[in-house]
Amino acid sequence: MKLLLIRHPKPDVAKGLCYGQTDVPIVESWPHDAQAINTWLSKHYPDKTWQFFHSPLLRTRLLAQALHPQSVSVEAIKEVDFGNWENRLWNDIPKSEIDEWMACLTNNAPYHGESLTALLERVINWFEGIRKADKDTVLVTHAGVIKVLVAHLCQWPLDQCHRLNPSYSSITELDLGEHYAMLNRLGAGDWVR
Repeated sequence: MKLLLIRHPKPDVAKGLCYGQTDVPIVESWPHDAQAINTWLSKHYPDKTWQFFHSPLLRTRLLAQALHPQSVSVEAIKEVDFGNWENRLWNDIPKSEIDEWMACLTNNAPYHGESLTALLERVINWFEGIRKADKDTVLVTHAGVIKVLVAHLCQWPLDQCHRLNPSYSSITELDLGEHYAMLNRLGAGDWVR
């Protein structure tokens, strides 16, 4: 199956805001990104029939519905829950808390939200059914979901997934078989200005 992971457009928030599952607006130019993604899909996969799923948060829902009005909302592919860090500037979060988190990204959650392991479990519990169905799929989702899912599918260490950096309105593309994953594009968004 072909899997496309599309990250939401750039949020319209203060620079350095930790927004996780906070429902935030997106920049006014987001329809340009949607059109560019649609053009890319038409050019590269003109005859492909995709099933679309999206996180219910506004920043993913708007893009998904612009790409495919019948896209299905799925709670499991929401961004990581940053708990009491939500809607705070990263610079206002105590360095000691960030250091504790960084000491073991996979299991620590000093913010009383989800760890990366918890995020991955949430995503995989839902995604395994999609993978077994073996239909070409588009997920309109978030950076955290893309990072943990790519790490899992490519059998990379979860504690290194923070090194992946999919840009806003970007496409990550994989081919999945029963026992393999091939990464073809990672966070490519060359149409974003």
